[in-house]
Amino acid sequence: MQNRIETERLILRPFEASDAEAAFGWFGNPIVMRLTPKGPDKSIEETRAKLAFFMQHQKAHSFSKWVILERASGVAIGDFGLLVLEDYAWVDLGFRFAQPYWGKGLATEVASAWVRAAFDDFRLIRLGAFVHPENVASIRVLEKVGFRTERRATVMGMDSILFSLDANLAAPR
Repeated sequence: MQNRIETERLILRPFEASDAEAAFGWFGNPIVMRLTPKGPDKSIEETRAKLAFFMQHQKAHSFSKWVILERASGVAIGDFGLLVLEDYAWVDLGFRFAQPYWGKGLATEVASAWVRAAFDDFRLIRLGAFVHPENVASIRVLEKVGFRTERRATVMGMDSILFSLDANLAAPR
């Protein structure tokens, strides 16, 4: 099963415990995390627990949230990937980047790669996503890669717009 995704500018791979310090850079940032259900991690221990969950999810499903590495430098700059949200009965595509990497088209680049991997490699038939209504940049990324708005709902306690993408409606890969 695939355990690495490469794009023109980025490399994605499953999280490792040694990624915690770098990941705390965005998971602990109140600006990066302000439009997420749980907000920023308050300590590196919270980030370590989050990464442990992602690593366990990876073992169970062969996919999870993965760390994004800048290809040129090898620096960890965010996370992107798929999580099974059993409470909501969908596989969620979610992402976040450290603030210096916003507005560079990186999210769209990675979203396209993850959609291909989800449908071609992991053989999923449908993806979901949820976004805070004020997160216009994330909404645009989802729309660019073919997600369609379904409805408004409360997800994990947060007012959200729900999106979906079916494999048979996805752009040719």
